[in-house]
Amino acid sequence: MRPEARLAGLLALDRQLRAALGADPRFSHVVAYGSVPQGRADAWSDLEYWAFLAPGAAVSAEGWLRAHLPVQHFVVNEFGTPTAILPSLRRVELHVEAVTRLPEVETWTPQQVHPARMLVRDTDGQLAGHLAVLATRRADPAGEGPLLLDRLLNWLAFGLNVLARGERVRAHELLGWVQGGLLRLARLHEGATGHWPNASRAAEQELSAAALGRYASVTADLAGLEQAYTHAVAWTLQLAEDLGLPLSVALAAELRAWPDHMAP
Repeated sequence: MRPEARLAGLLALDRQLRAALGADPRFSHVVAYGSVPQGRADAWSDLEYWAFLAPGAAVSAEGWLRAHLPVQHFVVNEFGTPTAILPSLRRVELHVEAVTRLPEVETWTPQQVHPARMLVRDTDGQLAGHLAVLATRRADPAGEGPLLLDRLLNWLAFGLNVLARGERVRAHELLGWVQGGLLRLARLHEGATGHWPNASRAAEQELSAAALGRYASVTADLAGLEQAYTHAVAWTLQLAEDLGLPLSVALAAELRAWPDHMAP
């Protein structure tokens, strides 16, 4: 299917689901989130909704999705999100929650918030109010820098120890967490924070060729892990310095000397 036709199908499905969710009296409030209401959807985007139950109502996310869509597979993923996979690998996420959780909307990551596009059903105006508050908030990527570095250093030390032990498959798995931390710091360094919650999203378009080259250097197959981790250490230390993030001098020295850690 051509991308244009696939995108048109996605938007048609979004309209269908909005109508069905909005007409279901068991839901008092329904909000759409993700790339469609942000105006960033493409042919391969997902559809994502939160539906809050009216008092006394009970709805199964799986049951609702199967009743309205040709669901080929359903799963509650690692993050607790009920997810349906449709024909052509289309994904639809539907959280069904008690209305007592409605105020949490204000705490969502404030990325491209468009209340009018997100609002699907609002029986009493509360959802509109929470979305209005969310729209006033701004993400603070720079403020997250120290914590991002702290977490990256943890994954880096973890991966290096596992690699030294000889567990290459596990070290390869941990390298993915290292890559994610580096992507976030690289975005912060370049001011490319448009997709801050999803560091890998549109990275090819939003990061410089130099940053993409550095990222490529920290990827590897099982045989190339030593080189990838060496590059990851160097990039971590450089980003910490360039961003002015606090880093223990002793730890930095240990990381620079990490090949000694591999010696028998």
